[in-house]
Order: sequence, then C-alpha cells, then structure tokens
Amino acid sequence: MTQNETRENISTLKERFSKKLIAYRYSEESYSNYMRVFGWLEDFLSERGETAYTPRLGYFFIAEYRLQSQHNPLAFNKAKILVRRLDEIVSNKPFTLRFENPTAPVPPQFKEWYDKYYEHLKQAGSSKSTLKGHSRYTRRILVGLAKRIPSYDKLTTADLYDFFVNSDNLPAQSHSVARRFFDFLFQNDVTKANLSVCVPHLRLPKPLPSTYTGDEVNRLLAAVERSEPLGKRDYAVLMLASHLGMRSSDIVNLSAGNIDVVRKTISIIQVKTSVPQTLVMNDEVESALFDYINNGRPKSESDKLFLHARAPFMPITAAACFEITRKYFALAGISPQGRRCGPHALRASYATALVTKGVPYSVVQEALGHSDLESSKHYVRTDARRLKNCALDVPKPTGAFAAIIGDLEAVL
Repeated sequence: MTQNETRENISTLKERFSKKLIAYRYSEESYSNYMRVFGWLEDFLSERGETAYTPRLGYFFIAEYRLQSQHNPLAFNKAKILVRRLDEIVSNKPFTLRFENPTAPVPPQFKEWYDKYYEHLKQAGSSKSTLKGHSRYTRRILVGLAKRIPSYDKLTTADLYDFFVNSDNLPAQSHSVARRFFDFLFQNDVTKANLSVCVPHLRLPKPLPSTYTGDEVNRLLAAVERSEPLGKRDYAVLMLASHLGMRSSDIVNLSAGNIDVVRKTISIIQVKTSVPQTLVMNDEVESALFDYINNGRPKSESDKLFLHARAPFMPITAAACFEITRKYFALAGISPQGRRCGPHALRASYATALVTKGVPYSVVQEALGHSDLESSKHYVRTDARRLKNCALDVPKPTGAFAAIIGDLEAVL
C-alpha cells in the first residue's frame, strides 16, 4: 500500500454503496447486478487477505477480471463502473453521470461519403451489431484523419499508414473496418488509389476455444434437478447449447413458432448473423424441451419459451444463460482450469466433438450456422488426436545447441 492511500473497510463500503444506489434510484435489476459484481470484488479481496478497499486494489481487480473464468464476460462493463463508483465514494465525490466522452461527430468534409457507406452496409443486409461497429470505428478514423487532411482527395498512402502506425488507441477491429471503407471509396471513384491496401494488418493470436469432454458435459447435465420447473427450464437450455450447439442469443429468442413438432426441427433466423438455420432435434433434446413447455413453463403472455421462474415471468436474457451454465458447472464439481464456463463453451464442445468424429467441415458449418467455413475449421485446433498425426519428429540436436543441452555424443 502506498502512503496516504485512501482505504475503507469493505463491509462499510458495501453499505455506503448500497445506499447510494438506492438514493440515485437505480432499478432493482441494476441494483442486483451491481451487488453481484460487488460480491466478486469481495472474493477477490478475501483471497488476498484484504479487509479494506483501495483504488489500487480496484485497479488490480479490473486488470485480473478477464483472467477469472468464473466471471460473466457480459458484466465486465459493470465491473469497471463499479470500481469507478467505489473510487468516488472513498474519495467523497458524487457519482458522475457519464464517464465516456460524448461521441465526436463525423467531420463535415467526410460526412457525405460516411453516410453513403453506412447506407451501403444497410442495403447489403448487415446486422445491427455490424452497422454499429462499422459506424463507431469509421467515425473514430475520420475524426483522427481530419487533423491531418482537409478532404479525401488529399489523403495519401503515407498519411494513412502513419495514422494507423502512430494511433495506439485504435482497437484491432478498426483496421478491418478501415479496409472495407477505403475500398468502398475507391470503388466509387472518391479516391484515385485503393488505399485499403495501405492499412496495416494486425495478426492477433486467436485463443483456443474452451471445450469440455463428453464425460464433463454429461456430468453437467446430470447435476440438474429436473423434478422442479426451474430445473426443467435449465436442463432444456443446457441441452440446446450442448446437443445442438445453439448460441445463447438464439436460445432466449425461441418461441413456439420456431418448433415443428411433426418434423422435429427448430427453425430460426440467427441473431448474430441474420442467417436462417434449421436444426433437427434428437430424442433427448425434444424430450427436455417439451417437458419444460408442458410441465415447467409458467403461463405468460410472452411468446418466448424460456421465462424467469418468478413473477412477472419475463423472458430470460443471454446473460441468464451464462449464469445457468456457470451454476451447474459448479454443482457438478467441474473445474474450469482456465476455460470459460458459459453456454458458448458448450457450443464449442459440440463443434469439437463433431470435428473429432471426422464430420466434414461443410456439415459442421451447417450445424453451427457459420457463414464462413474457416470458422468451423477453427475447432480442429482442439482435436489433439488428429493433430498428433501431423506432428514431425524432433530432429537430433547438433552443434552448439547440442552442447548446451549436454548431448556430448552429437558434438563428437
């Protein structure tokens, strides 16, 4: 601890934070979410033998948050805001209303073709999330370029390359967005050269997908107590993720209209890709789904299948799917060992099982609803048995390296 660092007992701070949330009229849902993240902070401090909070410890909590597989990735922003709020409390400052700078407008000299590019993406059928990402990153790029050039026709390859090389606050996604945007400008004769080729390529390491063995998935499912309505719902959610590889966003959007009882299929428009997909239910999935619908689902005006177990019986969210999965990993006594433990891990385990069995990538692509075949090939990296067949023999050490490792026979 540094000298004069502000400290406050964690129990006292929790009480003050709770009163602040109530005073500022946070909703019950927001209050519950923040207090759950506060509990993770308490665990973090307890593991380190700390009984008091300091801004420095709050910083370390955020720094290590992504490394803790038991935490919900969707709550990361809540964790960052929590620490900011706690820092304000221990410093006796009022809650600030906004932490991020207001979104800078597109510079006037660039706005016409920025708007045309956005409209082009919409007409091409881009999803809402894609439109939002391209809009945000393109705007940031144009704001930065406005400090260097007055118009598109004055932009040179050197300007563009220098901008990306010396901008250390641009996320990796902005590079691919920039390539598409500048290619669009060239195709429409706004620029004389295709400047997209001047945007540097970032090759970020792609982490291995978090997967679990068939035995672990079976243990997870066996941990669900299916005699109660809540267990019936949770079991159906887990079966859809682990046996059909459905994304949590698609699971929570399911309605009765998506199910064909005669053909035993589930037909959806995927939330992430907007691509139609039809999945065939096996007997286990069908049984779990209809057991919940007939014996566990509360009556509700909502057309969504999966509802909260308590009134007012609103549809569950993708974040709730994460909590459901994490809950039964813990009940089953399955150690994550650095792996994620949400529904996407079950989807990845399903994909890996298909690849391991030698199912063609095109079939895996269709089963998972991937728009790109390379996305399905990603799961071959977890198939240790087949990768072993590609391994080369280790060459016999020679020269200085042999001497270093003590292989005197190779030296002689």
